[in-house]
Amino acid sequence: MIGHYVRVQEESALLGVSPATIRWYSLQGWLPTYRVGRGQVAHRRFRYPDLQHVATRTGRYVADEPAWDRTVPITVEMAAQYLGLSARYLTETGAMPPGTVLSWEGLTALEQQVYPGPEEPWNGSDSLKEAIPMMREQMMMNQACGCHGGRTAPASGEAESAATPKGGWPAVDLPVEGASLLALRRTRRHLEVQKADLEDQLAELERRIQAHPENHG
Repeated sequence: MIGHYVRVQEESALLGVSPATIRWYSLQGWLPTYRVGRGQVAHRRFRYPDLQHVATRTGRYVADEPAWDRTVPITVEMAAQYLGLSARYLTETGAMPPGTVLSWEGLTALEQQVYPGPEEPWNGSDSLKEAIPMMREQMMMNQACGCHGGRTAPASGEAESAATPKGGWPAVDLPVEGASLLALRRTRRHLEVQKADLEDQLAELERRIQAHPENHG
């Protein structure tokens, strides 16, 4: 069940766009971004109502947020689901010790503690008109390489080989010397969204490594 706070990959699947496009929405201020953690381990989360707003704005359909039963006490597992986090994160950070039960008012207070507010959207000089062509270029490259949602799709009946790139990103050539400022900015932003996507993938891999049964044997 999707939580009230949604991860990048979940948002990408619900909207039917690539993670790179999700980041462009965030950069342009269309999609308020909430952070949990710090530095390289800071994870992005988005509120479900904001996801629905972007869906309406871009002509897509996203179902209403699943109903939350506000008559029942909130366990650690339920709070983790609502906040788009793991129960382990809540317990290990001390935000919600094991066995804790909250009211919905308590969950609201915990939400404000974990997500005090959205981060400021990117305030660079590139306009939205400059960003949209970059998004369109990314979509065209995804179609050309058979990518969807940032991943490379194997051919029909063909197993995905170990050598297949998992990110689905085409190689990026730096602009030639003397290129326009707009070309330089576009390439920089393109690389930045790739870097952010890789950071999310690395964080997810680290989570799986730490939770793997062989790691606790």
